[in-house]
Parts: sequence; C-alpha cells; structure tokens
Amino acid sequence: MKRIFLLMLPMAFSMNVQAYHVDIADTVCVRHREYFKERWETVQPAYLTDVVSVSTWKDNWFLSVSGGTSAFLGSPLGCEDLFGRMKPILAVAAGKWFTPAIGGRLSYQGFRFKDSRLETQSYQFCHADLLWNVLAGLDRGNTPCRWSLIPYAGAGIIHHKGNGHHPFALSYGVQGRYRLTDRFHLLAELGGATTFKDFDSYGVSNQFGDNLVGLTAGISFTIGKTGWRKVIDPVPHIRQNEELAVHTLCLAGKNRELQKSNAMNLAIIAELKKILELEGLLDRYADKLSGLSGNAESETTSSGYPRNNYSGLNSLRARLNQSPLTEVGDSTASAHSVAHTNGQAVSQRQHTYHWDSDASQSVSDSLYVGAPIYFFFILNTDRLTDTSQLINLDGIARIANKHGLHIRVSGAADNATGNETLNKSLGLYRAEYIKVQLIKRAVPDSHIEIVSEGGIDDYSPNEANRNACVRLLAPQN
Repeated sequence: MKRIFLLMLPMAFSMNVQAYHVDIADTVCVRHREYFKERWETVQPAYLTDVVSVSTWKDNWFLSVSGGTSAFLGSPLGCEDLFGRMKPILAVAAGKWFTPAIGGRLSYQGFRFKDSRLETQSYQFCHADLLWNVLAGLDRGNTPCRWSLIPYAGAGIIHHKGNGHHPFALSYGVQGRYRLTDRFHLLAELGGATTFKDFDSYGVSNQFGDNLVGLTAGISFTIGKTGWRKVIDPVPHIRQNEELAVHTLCLAGKNRELQKSNAMNLAIIAELKKILELEGLLDRYADKLSGLSGNAESETTSSGYPRNNYSGLNSLRARLNQSPLTEVGDSTASAHSVAHTNGQAVSQRQHTYHWDSDASQSVSDSLYVGAPIYFFFILNTDRLTDTSQLINLDGIARIANKHGLHIRVSGAADNATGNETLNKSLGLYRAEYIKVQLIKRAVPDSHIEIVSEGGIDDYSPNEANRNACVRLLAPQN
C-alpha cells in the first residue's frame, strides 16, 4: 500500500503544477502583461473639435445697454430726408447664449421719432430676438474669437404714445461685438422694425409699411459662469472598454480551466487522505498533502450536519498502534506497542456480539477503528442521494478484508417524517442496502452486522438523518 501511495504522490504533484500552467489557445489573450497594465491606466481626456455642451440655465447670461439714433420711414414718406428725420434712441436688453453660436434676448427700445408730417412723437418697442453668431466657428481651444458678427430676427409690440396704437412689429438687424474681457463686450448694432401702415395714423391697417431704422453703440456685461464645456471624445474610452472586455473573457476562460484542474486535484487529495486514514499513515504524509492542497479548499459545514472527516485522525493511528492491526514491519516501536497493549485489547473485548439483523449490540467506542462514514439516502427510499458515495465502500471493504475487521452498519430515518414502524423498517432497508454492496466487494456476510436506529433527529437539516453509518470493529481473539 505504501508503494502505491508513493507512486500516486508524484502524479498528484505533477497535476497540481500543471493546474497553474494552463495554455489558452486564443491569440487575443496572448499579450504581454505590460501591455494590459498600460491599457488599464486612466485614459487622458481628449476633446472633440468645435463641439461644446449646451450651457445650464444659470450660465452665460448677459445685460446690454446702448444708445444712438433712429429714423422713421413711413407711408406716406413725407418731404424730409433721412438725416432730417433722426432722433435719439435708447435700448436695453437681457439675454442668454445657449451655445457659442445660438442665443436669445428680450429688448426694450424707444424715445422719439418724426412721423410722416415731421411731428415729433414718442414710442416704445418691446421685442424678443433670436441671435446667431456667425463667427463662433473661429474659436480655437479654450480661447473664443474676439470678434462676433450676430444677425438677429424677432417680433414684438410697438406702442405709439400719441395715438395709442400698439400694433405687432417685426425686428431685425445685425450686431457687431468685440470682446474686451471674458465678461465685457463693446457693441455696435444696425437694426430696424417694421409694422403696419397706420402706426402713425396714416395709411391702411392691414399692410406692412411703416419702419424704424436705428444705429446704436453700447456695452454688454456677462452674468454668471462664462465659457463653454467641451465634449470629451468617447472613442478612446470605448476602445479601452472593448479591449478590457476581451481580456476579461480570456481571464474567465482561464479561471474555468484552473477551477476544473483544482477540483480534480482536490478529488485526488481527498482519496489519498481516505487511504492514508485507513492505513494509519495520515500523520506521516500530512506535510506533503498540505503542500498539495494549500489553501485551495475551505471546508464549510452546516450546523449539526454529519460529514465524513478524513483529516486530523491522530486517534486512529493511536488505536492502530494499540491493536493487532499494526504491521510488524512498520517499526520496532510499533511491534513493542502491540505487545504492550494486547492485554488491554483483550480486556476491552468483554462484550457480546450478535451478527444478525434482529439483534442489538453494545460496543465500546474504543473498539471502533477510524471515524464513522455516512451514506445519505433519498426521502422514503433506500436509494443514495448520490451514487458516487459508493466509492467509500471500496476502501472500507479492502481494509476490512486485509485485517479481518468486522463492520457494523446502522440505518436511520428522519424522525420528522413517517411513523415509528415505517422508520424502523426504512432504517433496516438502508443498512441492508449497504450490506449488499459490501458483500459485492467480497466482504464476508458473517463479518457484517446491520441494525436499525429507526427515526432520529440528531442532525440538522432533517435530510442528514436519512443515513446509514458504517463503522469498522477490531477482530476478536
């Protein structure tokens, strides 16, 4: 057995090493670590050329004040020329730039004008205009162009104070602007207004024909935050995300291969531990097994749930050293231990054994060899929840036959379901099932005792109580 284990141990070592050298065939994944380290770094923002975000409601507001002269051109025209019709004008406006090119304003202007009879009249004109800066595309970087050329058009109401008329009017013109600072601009504006012919009380009321033309100059002051936020170019970020997504898929595939290899290693280690436990050699090779498993397995158990435990079986080796099962060739000290404890072993065997299914027995725990091994069954059946549990019977049968051990199988049912009679029978059926499997593995029928514990509630969850427990007993002299 030792030779078999020593042959299996290097194989387990090699499989453990191979688990950490999984080759991925996809060439997309085969890239230098420094490449991905560079790609994982934060991408420095790059901005789109001539693209800005729309300003918020509180940014880029402005107030402007200007003054100049205006002239009335109506129908009839009258005998005075343009310069003879000029009168002073005052204009005040408030507005907002939504983008560097598009804005809007509310404007008030008025004062005096000469009508077609060359009489001086008073008027007020309130209008809303849409502004378009045709030179906004000349901005470069974070520095806007100093000059702005802004055509505008709008509509409003014009009021004639003398006759009380207040007809609808169209406004239009062009504004020139020069930036002194980020907040101050010089303005020069040539604009006009067109309304119905009866504005000055002469002409029809359903035709446009009376006009006011004005030339003003002034200053504009920006309120709130000035300037524009440029739009970040998303292309570098999209490319980085795509590359990282591909790398993530590669790592996920590699992890799946490593998990599969690790699961295979853990299964091999678990079987090695079972063999070492039953042979009494677990302590001798514990350091090698720990080197194989490392931190790969974190064993968790539910509260009260019985688990087949194949680690830390120092008591098993101690019992083997105190029983006739210890091989003479192991060491002189072991042989001496056997001789020294024979008397104690004989005295411990003062018990009655009944090797049939209807009898009960009283057995001292000191005569049990190794830890109990549990087999779990489906509700109300003698079918295992997982047939892979039968692999445990191979090692049990081999050790029992090699050393002439007796086997005690106790079947149990879940006390939460079924009545007492049914649970007693169900426990016996489960024990009988394990006995048949042991007989198939060449264990003599006379060396197997089966008992039924009926319904139990020893463990939690309830499914754990649907089991058959197998224990090895030392042979009697």
